[in-house]
Amino acid sequence: MSYDVYTGLLKAFPLRAEGEKDIHFSYDNGNSQFKYLKTQYPIQTIASDGKDFSKAVNLLHWISEHVYHKGDYDGTIAHNSLDLLNYSYNNGSAYGINCVALATILSECLLAVGIKARRVFLMPCSPYDGDNHAVAHAYIREMNKWVMFDPTLNAYFANEQGEYLSLLELRDHLANQKPVFFNKEAQYNDEIWTEKSANENIEYFAKNLFYFQTSEISTFGDGNAIGEGIAPMNRCITLCPEGYDPKQIRLSNIGYRIRKYGPSPRTQEWIRRVSEETFTYCGSTTFEEL
Repeated sequence: MSYDVYTGLLKAFPLRAEGEKDIHFSYDNGNSQFKYLKTQYPIQTIASDGKDFSKAVNLLHWISEHVYHKGDYDGTIAHNSLDLLNYSYNNGSAYGINCVALATILSECLLAVGIKARRVFLMPCSPYDGDNHAVAHAYIREMNKWVMFDPTLNAYFANEQGEYLSLLELRDHLANQKPVFFNKEAQYNDEIWTEKSANENIEYFAKNLFYFQTSEISTFGDGNAIGEGIAPMNRCITLCPEGYDPKQIRLSNIGYRIRKYGPSPRTQEWIRRVSEETFTYCGSTTFEEL
């Protein structure tokens, strides 16, 4: 039932085709911190010398194998791949990190080996949903297209023809209830992956593919988590259905969290920042421009 509701929302509310004209996505893989990252962790060796897709898959599997996902991670470690790896790498479940941190690591590792990549937040429709997701989106040159990689699930998606899917393609497939398939290595932490796991996670993606947010500039340490402020020179770019107001939804969501979990200094600061935040909207074509 939930699958029909979530996919129905995707079908009823397509993403806006046009947005603001002054959006210019960029990928700063020349940051000196990437050189240091590659001296501390065997990223170049893990990626190997193949094509972009095999490099991305190799790094995806490496991160998923060595870093646990922990949903209640408190987010206190700086949002950059070095600090996050230093905290979590081979340190077990007690030092697990959330999907935002995992997507940060993978996106920056991809940038470090010369692949254009960005961290993307996948957002639900409802203001009464206390959960969202984050993944990496990478441009695969030999395919001339974007592909989504999820380090939380060690996963990416393909359609019936075996073609690997971008976020926009995945949203479209689910909106039309077309079958999508996880890669055979998909797995959440150490849990055994079953057909039920796959179906539950496809439904989870359907819930969280209502709209997207990402940073205009992808580089080392390119901003904080969505809802906690983005560096002024690095705008948060939103792709959502026409007429949908993510700012008001976000404020309603914070109110929902306060009612459910109680007020805190963090939520009051969150309200202030979201209230002051300017939303920059892109269209679906711009979202996949280089």
